[in-house]
Amino acid sequence: MMSMDNMLRGYRLAFSALGLAFPAVWFLSVDAADWLARAMFLLFLAGVAVSNPSIRLDKVVQVCALLAMVIVIGYLWHRFTVPEALFGGSGAKRFFPAFCFFVVVAYGATACSRLSPFLLLASAAAGLVIYLLWFVPSDHWVAAWQGKRVDFGFRNAQHAGIVFAGALLAGLFFLPRAVRAVPLKARILIAPCLTAFVVLMLWGSLVTQVRAVWLGLVISICVSLLIGVAWFLLGHRTVRGHSKLLAAATAGLIVLLASGLYFFEADQRVIKRLSAEEISIDTVARAARFEDGPLTSSSVRIASWSASLEWIAERPLLGWGGRSASKLIKASPHFDDQFKDRFGHLHNSYLESMVTVGGAAVLCMIVIVALVGRRSVTTWRQGSMPSDVFLFAWAFFAFWVTVNMFESYVTADSGFYINALMGGFVYSFYLRGQCPGRQQTTAS
Repeated sequence: MMSMDNMLRGYRLAFSALGLAFPAVWFLSVDAADWLARAMFLLFLAGVAVSNPSIRLDKVVQVCALLAMVIVIGYLWHRFTVPEALFGGSGAKRFFPAFCFFVVVAYGATACSRLSPFLLLASAAAGLVIYLLWFVPSDHWVAAWQGKRVDFGFRNAQHAGIVFAGALLAGLFFLPRAVRAVPLKARILIAPCLTAFVVLMLWGSLVTQVRAVWLGLVISICVSLLIGVAWFLLGHRTVRGHSKLLAAATAGLIVLLASGLYFFEADQRVIKRLSAEEISIDTVARAARFEDGPLTSSSVRIASWSASLEWIAERPLLGWGGRSASKLIKASPHFDDQFKDRFGHLHNSYLESMVTVGGAAVLCMIVIVALVGRRSVTTWRQGSMPSDVFLFAWAFFAFWVTVNMFESYVTADSGFYINALMGGFVYSFYLRGQCPGRQQTTAS
């Protein structure tokens, strides 16, 4: 008969294997990724019930359970209070995995202590490269090179843009670490491959032509520089001790970015995209008052945001329910038929969340983010989170907060994936730090 220790060992291996496979499989097969996510969740629940009592005591897990409870209560309330024409069924349930699956990924990544959380990012990078080289038709590449806006097979260019930009940030921050991690002789091969990956992600971030992504990248880089300067001025031991190495790595990355931007004629691409639409105080005011005008990117967003404030004020606590934004837009007297036929969401994750699940659920989400942020700081101070991971976490957070102001990414497939991957990667370092028997990752 199999002993309990062997069963737990098998459980950890299975959970870890699925967790590390998920980032790559998501790019290659929707059905397989869905199966993996369900299997991982079942293994996570098994851990809650049997193998890992610490999961039940995790405050982040507890708040996620509270979020699920609030969503269920909201659904029941919606059934009896929302008009039948506006009731959208149980679609609000998608907010739970969208916001909480990162916990499952984090526990999967730390199920086996010998495996590094960096394998999550390596798996994602491998899956993305295979997808781009194997599944994307050649005409997409040609069109993108010629200056056309393409989506590379993703939902649309906006969702392709956040995938490229997220990978770009990870590549920039962890390129030096990845090169140092391989033997000296292998660096001759690995360094050019990793550099090519970063350049490809930079190119993808440009050719998808998503202005919110460009803004998010600028803000994330500014946040990184501010934190880096603060560390240096405050005399942090890691920064002081590796000042020459950090300066060399930073200079190299700046040269890489500048060279890539120059080679891809980024200035012309950006200017062309920004000049494609005229934005002024008058156009913003007209859109906010729902006055007739051309349906531009900015006018659509501003008009839908303005309308959402009315809907939020009517049901601020538990919202309107699943798929409510599209139904409210169709029923609204503010929009014409052309608008209603083309747009069914609010182009803003925060307003979409408030309209759909209400302030009670959004408060739970804010608490989850605050807990993860606080634990990241604590883990870094304890030396269990490397400094490049800590810096990446805040840079990515700045990027993610920015782009979600202009598109409803959180509940889309791409938003779910990026939340799960990046959140799970960062949170896994906290979990590793909580296990005394596991090898600690020292700050570097």
